[in-house]
Amino acid sequence: MKKGFWITLTTLFTLAAASLMVIQYVQMKRTVTVSDNLFNISVNNAMDDMIDQLNRLKVEDYLSQNDRYKILKYKRIEELNHRMQTVVKENYATFYDTTKVKVGITMIDSVILLPKARANAADSAAIAQYNTLLNTRDKLQNGSEFYNQFVTDISDYVVDNILTSSTFNYSLFDSLITDKLMVNGVDIAPVIGIYDNTNDKFLYCNSEGKEEKLRETPFKYRFHPEGMMSPNEYFIALQFPLSSLLLKENSTRYFILSFLLISLILILFLLSMRIIIKKDKLDEMKNDFINNMTHEIKTPIATIGLACEMLQDSSISSDPANNSTYIGIISDENRRMRMLIETILQNAKMTSNNFEVNRQEIDLHEIINSVVRSFKPKIDNVHGELECDFAATPSTIYADEMHITNMIYNLIDNAIKYSPEKVEIKISTRRENGALVLEVSDKGLGISHEDQKHIFEKFYRVSTGNVHNVKGFGIGLNYVQQVVALHGGKIEVESSVGKGSTFKISLFS
Repeated sequence: MKKGFWITLTTLFTLAAASLMVIQYVQMKRTVTVSDNLFNISVNNAMDDMIDQLNRLKVEDYLSQNDRYKILKYKRIEELNHRMQTVVKENYATFYDTTKVKVGITMIDSVILLPKARANAADSAAIAQYNTLLNTRDKLQNGSEFYNQFVTDISDYVVDNILTSSTFNYSLFDSLITDKLMVNGVDIAPVIGIYDNTNDKFLYCNSEGKEEKLRETPFKYRFHPEGMMSPNEYFIALQFPLSSLLLKENSTRYFILSFLLISLILILFLLSMRIIIKKDKLDEMKNDFINNMTHEIKTPIATIGLACEMLQDSSISSDPANNSTYIGIISDENRRMRMLIETILQNAKMTSNNFEVNRQEIDLHEIINSVVRSFKPKIDNVHGELECDFAATPSTIYADEMHITNMIYNLIDNAIKYSPEKVEIKISTRRENGALVLEVSDKGLGISHEDQKHIFEKFYRVSTGNVHNVKGFGIGLNYVQQVVALHGGKIEVESSVGKGSTFKISLFS
């Protein structure tokens, strides 16, 4: 497939993934907004119910249990006093007739019927009822001082005194608010406070140090319990420090998770595209290799076939000089095919993890001279030059003779192939930092910086621009690199387009 197709496909997928993330973010913002609105509505509904319930409560419902008992006791005493007053009022003639009864201070002392007084049944019943009510009241009071003391305690029994004292039942107040919130679907415990707006102060806060935050909360509700009179303006204030934060935190967590998943999918997609592109590239290289190999083998086969035909021609084969020439051609082409096949086989073997080289002491200079001699006719044929500069002393190393020979052969062969105008090759050796350094330089086409990253890859062939007569399989330099690696050495290349190339190989004895 064409490169443009993959670029277009990758761009479209990336845009789709980016669009999906944008949609996810917008949806998250919308969800947070809707959730905030629903949260506010739920809190307001809960507090409307709460205020309505508070307004229906009596004063004693707000007090602590001990103070609630005291005020109920006081109300019972007040009720008894009222009933005693009613008895006296309904039997006024009897209670104020000093000839019948002895009365102390009214509403405090018992009423006693005089010994010689003549009273009817109704009078006796009224006196008995009064005394019964009086005895019941005295038992509740536990003494005459209770009434006066309690009246003093609640003489100014208004909301200001209740809210600023320890008598207010704040636990009931908090539980009512929490219950109403739970019923309306709000399960976040708020900070609760009672705010005196008139005097700009907080009378109560269930979380110490949160008063300033309560001043800024939007959840404020007017508080005026039934039966509690006050000129001041009071508010119930609620603050949910984590409400919006939790909603945004949860939404952000889901957004980040979605972002990571989409990014993972995008990465997997790009990796898949890279693998597919690499596979296509390898397929293309393989096809080029097959085509080149077919061409490289087909040429010597055709040459050998032609030479054989010539030898079969009696008019030509009768000349010994011709026979020698054609036999030489067959031998050269046969050697050429054997070298091609050997290179391919050795390259395939080197990919095995179990491959080992046969190290022995060899003289690098002798091997170089041997390879140079085999190339001399070819170089002379194109009027080229090959210079050797041997400065390495000693020139012996422990290496595999066959692979080192093939390595040098490939380097010189490449230098010739990529020098289309004039072949100028220089081979030099030297000792450097304990290594024997071999350099093969040419003044050919050169290799671009981008191609230098790939020249040692199998089947990779450097583009030659308008030059189309460079033959090869694309495995020569890969083979050279493997030979160097197997000997524990390193290979480097320096090249500029149009100025030639230099391959530097360092081998350690």
